[in-house]
Amino acid sequence: MTPIKNNTFIRKVKDITIGGALAVTLLGSSIALQSCGSSSRTEQEEVYTLGVRTYIAEMEKGVFKIMDEEEVPVDSSQAIVTYLDGKRDTLSPQAVKSLIDHEVRNNPHEVGQGPNLSNALLYGGMGYLLARTMSPNYGSIRNQPPAGFYQNPTAYQKGTGVQEKIGNSRTMVSRPTGARNGFMRSSTGRGAGAAS
Repeated sequence: MTPIKNNTFIRKVKDITIGGALAVTLLGSSIALQSCGSSSRTEQEEVYTLGVRTYIAEMEKGVFKIMDEEEVPVDSSQAIVTYLDGKRDTLSPQAVKSLIDHEVRNNPHEVGQGPNLSNALLYGGMGYLLARTMSPNYGSIRNQPPAGFYQNPTAYQKGTGVQEKIGNSRTMVSRPTGARNGFMRSSTGRGAGAAS
C-alpha cells in the first residue's frame, strides 16, 4: 500500500477490468486513480466462421445415416434428425456434444462401431466442428473412416467438402488475457462516476 495525504492509502487492485479512463475521487480530495498500464497482454484464439447443418435420418430401427450436410454461419450449426415414426429433432451443438459425451462415457467400446445416432453425429460434419471448437477434442476418437456413416458416396463427398470449408474458415483473433495493470495518480477535479 502506498501512503498519500493524511495517512490514507491507495491499495493496489488486481484483476480489475477497466473499460475506459477510471477516475475515482478519494476522500473528497482531488486525487484520483486512472488506469495507466501501457502493456496489455493478448492471446491468440482460434475461431471458425463457418459451421454445419447436418441432416440425419433413421433408416431402420436404431440405424442412422447422414443424408446431407451444408455449411452455415457457425452460430447456426445444428443437426436435424428424422426418426422412423416421422418425428424430427433439431439438436444444437451443445445437445450433440452431450449425446456424444454420454456414448463415450457409457459405451466407449461402441464408439465408431455401429450406425447409432451418436456415431453419425460424431463422424459427420458436426463431430468435425465440435472437435475443433469444444473440449474434449473428438479428433482423437474419430478413428474410423467416416464414409460408412453417410447414406451414399455423394452425401459423403459433399460432407467432406463442407468439412474442408469449415477448416478453411479458421482465423486467429487476438483477445486480451487480463486487465490492464498499474495505476497512476492524477490531479483531476472530476468526481466519482465521471469516468468516460
